[in-house]
Amino acid sequence: DQALPMEVFLFVIGYLVQFGASCLLLYKIYKFKSIYGLSVDTQISYLLAVISRCVWSMETRLVETKFAYLELTCSTAACGGLAFLCWQLYHTTSKHSVPFLRVYVTAPACLVLAFFFHPGDDWFSMQILVSYTMFQEAMGLLPQLYLMRHMHEVEAMTSHYVGLIVIARFIRMIFWGKMYFIGEHFLQLFFADICHTLLSADYMYLWMRKLKDGGRLIYSQSV
Repeated sequence: DQALPMEVFLFVIGYLVQFGASCLLLYKIYKFKSIYGLSVDTQISYLLAVISRCVWSMETRLVETKFAYLELTCSTAACGGLAFLCWQLYHTTSKHSVPFLRVYVTAPACLVLAFFFHPGDDWFSMQILVSYTMFQEAMGLLPQLYLMRHMHEVEAMTSHYVGLIVIARFIRMIFWGKMYFIGEHFLQLFFADICHTLLSADYMYLWMRKLKDGGRLIYSQSV
């Protein structure tokens, strides 16, 4: 199957972009010794998602390339590092999203959704974890977007981090499209990434304008 490498490439590249975003955020936190303006719930969501991915990736075609193993190892280390720094520097922030976007709500909700909406016909399968990963990642960025909505100005490196995360999801949407055209339909998972992209579309417009014209990024509705 000559098309297989392209699917794997698109999938892994999307996560490598997210890994790059995580490295940028690690640098920011290390430099400023603060997580002010960052959502702890977002980082825990991504940690839960990558742990789930460590389980189900072993049952997919991703095991056919060492490139995927390298990406998964690096992504797991980055997510673990960010979660640790959020715990260590938790005292430097007092701002959190609304309760229904906190990870203690979204994680169980995503697991329930994954149980009912996952690829395949079996009630219990590894596909539940695949769906959980995609749903948790889609929900994971919402607390960060909420915080930025309620800040006067989004700090530069934080704005780039979120922008790269959205780009990573857009690349994965291309992956789902490619899979669809070769006959492998994962519409539930495609829909999750579409929702993620639509919810962050207004932010991406402001971010791209900032990259083009410079200046501050004001995302708050009250400004």
